[in-house]
Amino acid sequence: MKIKNTIFSKMNAVIFFFLISILLLYGISHQVSVHVVQSLLQKENGNQLDFVRKQLDSMALSLAMNAVTLTRDPTVLGIERTSLIGDERALSQTETSVQDKLTLQSSASNWYNDITLYFPSVQKTMTTAYRPAPAYDEKQLEQQVRRNSWTYRPDLSSFVYYAGGPINESGKIQDSNVIVELAFYEQNITSLLDQLKTGGKGDPFMVSKQRHIAFNRTSDEENTRAVAEALFLEPEQDRGSFTKSVGGQTYLVNYVYSQPLGYYLVDYTPMQQILMPITTIRNWFYGCIALLLAVGIISSFLLYKNVQVPLQALIGVLKRFQNGDFGVRLNQYFRNEFDTVVVRFNDMAGQIQYLIENVLEERSRSRLATLKQLQAQINPHFLYNCLSFVISSANLGRNDSVIAMAYNLSDYYRYITRLDDTGTRLKDEMKLVKNYLEIHLLRLQRIRYEIDIPEDMLDIRMPKLLIQPIVENAIVHGLEPKPGGGTIVISGKTRGDRVQITVEDSGVGLSGERLEQLKEQLRRPMDESTGTGVWNVYQRLKYAFGETAGLTLERSETLGGLKITMHWRGELRQ
Repeated sequence: MKIKNTIFSKMNAVIFFFLISILLLYGISHQVSVHVVQSLLQKENGNQLDFVRKQLDSMALSLAMNAVTLTRDPTVLGIERTSLIGDERALSQTETSVQDKLTLQSSASNWYNDITLYFPSVQKTMTTAYRPAPAYDEKQLEQQVRRNSWTYRPDLSSFVYYAGGPINESGKIQDSNVIVELAFYEQNITSLLDQLKTGGKGDPFMVSKQRHIAFNRTSDEENTRAVAEALFLEPEQDRGSFTKSVGGQTYLVNYVYSQPLGYYLVDYTPMQQILMPITTIRNWFYGCIALLLAVGIISSFLLYKNVQVPLQALIGVLKRFQNGDFGVRLNQYFRNEFDTVVVRFNDMAGQIQYLIENVLEERSRSRLATLKQLQAQINPHFLYNCLSFVISSANLGRNDSVIAMAYNLSDYYRYITRLDDTGTRLKDEMKLVKNYLEIHLLRLQRIRYEIDIPEDMLDIRMPKLLIQPIVENAIVHGLEPKPGGGTIVISGKTRGDRVQITVEDSGVGLSGERLEQLKEQLRRPMDESTGTGVWNVYQRLKYAFGETAGLTLERSETLGGLKITMHWRGELRQ
């Protein structure tokens, strides 16, 4: 269906174009904003995690160095010597000094930690923990001491580091003077995660490659485990970020790896919470767009109702008016400015209808009167010639000619006096022309004629007495003034809907100047100097077939006289 190019469609197209343009521009702007915010948050969270990781690594290394330092401390090493000597008093003093040193060393750190000393040669232990010193268990010590990094002890809920053990895998524990076990509690990690969570919007945790997770105190453990599993699906690297959907919500995950502890420090933040300001602005924007769209639809409807509908109604009645329905009226009111247009249109249509009906009626009467006048002008001219012939024949006693003339005149006037129908067929017109020529043959024995009309032209409708005046003109002005005989040729042909009938004679003809004068007279209104015959035919052709019809006057190339061609296009007007 073809869409009409109306004001209504243009307005809707403009509204639609602006809304689509705004939505596209905002969509691009929103995506860029989200990307920028996400990139900044990734960088900020990454930097924050890296800062905390450095603190964590620094504390772990510091505690590890403390443990290493104790393995070389002379006072600590004195426990083994004093125990082997068996001096109880010196041993008690040394143990007191070592205990004070351990307590001081432990309390010097910001993290809660315990230091335990193992003396393999004397199977003695010392600790700073409030619990009693653990019994010397060489098998358990054998499992733990050969690890050269921090490990997590679930039984102690602590991260443990051993220093002073065997220097290689084949070494024996008994060869070590002292083994230092330094443990800091998991609650230190929890406190650190709590501080990190307080300063941000995420839910931080730590996870080892063995899948042990250190939670913060308010951690969502289910989501945390899901994020931890997603972390190990990522390529292994020391730091990075990714997004993960958990429980229908998308999270931004940042992580860094702590080499001393062997744990990932992870923080995940819900994207919805991150993008809440942008989402709020987006919702407000879409709300405004929806409001604008509603206003646009209402405006479009009002435009359609108050402008488009009246215009369509006016266009409809104007088309009917254009097609000739002059009685059409617009009996619809719109309660706006178009009501004035409706009233003015109805008034105008009424006036135009009145004028057209009166003008057409007057024109029809004038046309009919003109046609009858033209016929009346032709008939007396022909009658005078015929009566003159009858008088002459009667004076000469030529009764046969008088009778033939009377019969022909009777048929002729019976034909032309039927004024109820001003049109006829070509074959009836040619019959009248033949009668007319026969009359003149009676009067002028030296006239010859030829008629060449195709059979398919004989039923063509045309005005009455259209050819006879041209034939009469050829006889009176062409053949009669010429001494000797003369010939008249009547022919016809058609080209599509165009009809041509030609009358040419071998008479005296016209000079070039006189021919141009005659052509000029045909185009002027009739006056006293204008002949009636040819001029009447020319005017009747114009009345009957319109402005495309007419006469062509020229010299006959074949007969030498005058050649007059009648031509018209289309059907006879009623």
